[in-house]
Amino acid sequence: MRKTTLALTFAALATLAVLAPANAQYCEGTVHGLSKHYNPDTGAGFLAVRSRPNASSHKRGELFNGDKVEIFDRRGNWYKVATQDSDMLEGWAHAKWMWNSCNY
Repeated sequence: MRKTTLALTFAALATLAVLAPANAQYCEGTVHGLSKHYNPDTGAGFLAVRSRPNASSHKRGELFNGDKVEIFDRRGNWYKVATQDSDMLEGWAHAKWMWNSCNY
């Protein structure tokens, strides 16, 4: 029984290694440089998370200075991000307002 379990575990890990991209890495972003004064009418004090990588797409939520996200992709000046908290906000945020750990 133990050999079977070990063989199945090894097979599962080998499958995951094949499916994962060779250059996959965890990339963390931190929001910075926003105004300290929140004003939704002018767009000050928050970083909009949008459904597509452009300023006119639907706003899904907001990020604030110090918020941390995982970065999955980049298109031009936009990062595909997801929050690391229980709300799990996912979408596109402008790269100008984010430091990152992956040299994007």
